[in-house]
Amino acid sequence: MKMLLSQNASAIRPLNLYLLVYVSLAFGTVQALPGDTCILRMTLRNFRAILSWELKNHSIVPTHYSLWYTIMSRPEDKKIVKDCANITRSFCDVTDVWEKMSETYIPTIVGFRGNTTLVSCLGNVFPATNMSLEPPEFEIVGFTDHINVIVKFPPVIPKMLHEEGLQLSLVIKDSGGIVQKREQKINANIAKNFTYVIDNLIPHTNYCVSVYLEPKNTRKISEYPAKCILLRPRQESALGMVPPPKNVRMNSVNFQNILQWESPAFPKGNLTFTAQYLSYRKFQDMCIGTASMECDFSGLSKYGDHTLRVRAEFEDEHSDWVNITFCPVDDTIIGPPGMQIEALAKLLHIRFLAPKIETEHETWTMKNIYNSWAYNVQYWKNGSDEKQQVTSQYDFEVLRDLEPLTTYCVQVQAFLPDRNKTGEWSEPVCEQTINDETLSFWVIAAVVLSASVCVTCLLFGCFALLWCIYKKTKYTFSTGHALPQHLKEFLAHPHHGRLLFLSFPLSDEGEVFDKVNVITEVSESKQNPDSGSLRTLSGQGLPLS
Repeated sequence: MKMLLSQNASAIRPLNLYLLVYVSLAFGTVQALPGDTCILRMTLRNFRAILSWELKNHSIVPTHYSLWYTIMSRPEDKKIVKDCANITRSFCDVTDVWEKMSETYIPTIVGFRGNTTLVSCLGNVFPATNMSLEPPEFEIVGFTDHINVIVKFPPVIPKMLHEEGLQLSLVIKDSGGIVQKREQKINANIAKNFTYVIDNLIPHTNYCVSVYLEPKNTRKISEYPAKCILLRPRQESALGMVPPPKNVRMNSVNFQNILQWESPAFPKGNLTFTAQYLSYRKFQDMCIGTASMECDFSGLSKYGDHTLRVRAEFEDEHSDWVNITFCPVDDTIIGPPGMQIEALAKLLHIRFLAPKIETEHETWTMKNIYNSWAYNVQYWKNGSDEKQQVTSQYDFEVLRDLEPLTTYCVQVQAFLPDRNKTGEWSEPVCEQTINDETLSFWVIAAVVLSASVCVTCLLFGCFALLWCIYKKTKYTFSTGHALPQHLKEFLAHPHHGRLLFLSFPLSDEGEVFDKVNVITEVSESKQNPDSGSLRTLSGQGLPLS
């Protein structure tokens, strides 16, 4: 994250100026319980809450200590701080144990020598007022007319601190007092290093920078040793000095890393710019002699700190480099995820789509980069200001217990639990839930219609199958012989057919039948000259009464 502070150099007359950078917090001075055997101190050191103690009786020398505590607002038994049990040092890091500034903690320190208890101290700590503040680590880098002030922050701001809210302030002082003051609110996403570019300073001038934490409820501020630097002298030329680019910053969304800047005023002509990045201790060109106010650094590795720089150029002259430090995996902004919403009665089914990385394969998304990934979802009735929020660990979420025939609006953002970092909110998507009765009627109608079509198709298929089997069987077992025409006519007559049927004897009667041979004529072309004109086709006998 970068901040830029500009100042009119002509308003500063003294050559020795003091730049005071401080972070404002709702902390106070240290308090100790009177009459106790120990002196307790609560200190914020490198953004870690450290509880230390000192025995009033120096003749008592424990070999090790253990720390217990309770919280005044909770009726619970004492808890031991696991990382501070049987320790030889006289301090304990309670940052991850005491998570709320507004709670009152009751610490108990017990000193031992072997198995013998030598001393027990009872304290009362309210972090919001009983914590002293040590300055954070920082570095300064001087150039011709500007200074980069780099304030070092931890990778993750402790919960105790970002709940209260940090306010970062930059103050420029001369011998007459504060000249300018800028404030910037810090949220939980702030991590690692902050770089402040203080430009439009006087070349060849000594500046001193002091960084410290200021409690809001204390008027007096403790001064800490400053770091001083002498800026480089101005390099004059026949055309005049080329001023450096202004407001240099990195605009990175989903690892689309665009270095941007503003062109300074230069009356001699139009400026061009060159941007570089540090690779293996050597700067490599990314954009050379461009008239644009930006340069694409999306090809950088996503991991590690990168040093980037840009300068202005005019013919054979150029300005000083302006440097910034950038870590893509930490500093890039996570863009808004996509959503697919299906509305039902009293339900909204939501499917999330992680933001894509334009420079990677089309299936590669931001979710593939980070170890932990979740979605924050907020929804509300259309027209209402009351919003509800849920967090989903999966790529889908079901919003339940909604009102039928009601329009709900939904937004989603990515959330990294291990970094306590959030992305940008998506644009609201509004959908109306449907009615229960409408849903039931159409569902029943669809089921009945589908079942009717299936049954009809099944019956038709069975009928066609049986018809095919019948035709196949008839063709297979047919002999291919036919009765003479006069017998067909005789049997076709109803009266003759009935007489013939009645003339058949019962099964238990003995009857003698004569053998009848059915013969047919053979055409002359197929007739054997040596044989007769008639031949027997079948020896099947028919009964005659």
